[in-house]
Amino acid sequence: MDKREPKDLTVYNQRFEEDPSSFNDFQAMDYVKELKNQGLTDEAIEVGRTFLQVGEGLSAFINHYGYALYNKFINIDEEQIKEKESLFFSIVDEISSLCRQERYSPLEATINRAMKYVMNQNPVNYQKISDLLDKLDPLTASIDPFVNKNGKEYESKREKWYRLKVRCAYELKDYAKCVEIANIAYTQPIKWHYNNLNWIKYYRAYSLVQLQRYDEAENEFISLGNKIPNVDASEVLFDLYMNIGKEKEAYTNLIYKFFISGYSLDNLPLYQRILTMVEKNNQQEEVIHLAQALVYKIKEETSQDISQDDIQEKYQDINSSHLYDRFYNQLMEHLDSYIERYEGRVVYYNNAKEFGSIYQEDDDNLFFRQADYIYDEEVQKRDIVEYSIMKTYDAKKQVPTTKAILLKTLYEDIQY
Repeated sequence: MDKREPKDLTVYNQRFEEDPSSFNDFQAMDYVKELKNQGLTDEAIEVGRTFLQVGEGLSAFINHYGYALYNKFINIDEEQIKEKESLFFSIVDEISSLCRQERYSPLEATINRAMKYVMNQNPVNYQKISDLLDKLDPLTASIDPFVNKNGKEYESKREKWYRLKVRCAYELKDYAKCVEIANIAYTQPIKWHYNNLNWIKYYRAYSLVQLQRYDEAENEFISLGNKIPNVDASEVLFDLYMNIGKEKEAYTNLIYKFFISGYSLDNLPLYQRILTMVEKNNQQEEVIHLAQALVYKIKEETSQDISQDDIQEKYQDINSSHLYDRFYNQLMEHLDSYIERYEGRVVYYNNAKEFGSIYQEDDDNLFFRQADYIYDEEVQKRDIVEYSIMKTYDAKKQVPTTKAILLKTLYEDIQY
């Protein structure tokens, strides 16, 4: 297809000089559009501003005028924006006040460029981001994911709006607003990408804690599990339980994390929390001394400061791996000193899938996995077991539930 020749603007130019108010809506739109498309950006801006002043009833030109402003003042590099930041944001405000959120409008492109600039600053001005988002109507934004030329799919415009708006409320400590917007986000027909929805749940749950809506926060954190990179939900739950006086629940989650994490030099922060727990409880001296020795040895083996730590002489020549094994056994033998323990009877066990259930008199049978036995034991129906209970989340039913953990067989209940 042949490239269209630029339109001759002589007639428009002459008429504009003589009487700009004589243009009708189509002519004004066509004039500004042609100036913009021919690269005459300054002229397009001048003509557009004149029409705003004298062109009563003219509106079709506004998006083209807005794009001329966008090309000259908005779609520029970071350094240019920094040099004239006040002018940049004044043009953002002008485009926002004139252009609607519609097809062929520069509004969304303008807001996106402004948000990108603000997000690249350190620290990020989340109030500014929030104000920019308020210039858009999320319900008008598309829910269709963006797909690049290579076929890779990214978040939709509406998904991005809710992701950022919830984050802003969280960062600004407007916790009631954070929960409100997150609740609305949940109702949207959005295809969520990456960890966006999980982050929204995290910000909402944290906000619920600040609003002292602890039960809701607990359920949200439990449902999250460890779905968010670099956010350990078990640590969040531990802090939550400790802050609301549920010490037993906090320690149950802490010991279970210790149980499933195994031995690693990288687990020092976890072992230090365990040490604090056993020292605070102060019931089992050998457990305390082993915990102290484990922390001491890991610090020694990783060349950390140990000047304020202590270790009994009998543990001095034992490495951290062997100390871990001894501490594990002692801690598991004295669990009732730190957390609630129960006894029950195994009423069902699936050998192939290695899970089963424990009878509860006044409730549904309690789920357990063989992997959550303290020691590697063969599980049999009718076993009497000792266990603790931890809240968890049923992803299939989408509801909070409970399971038995840290199980130990006491004896087999043989009925004659």
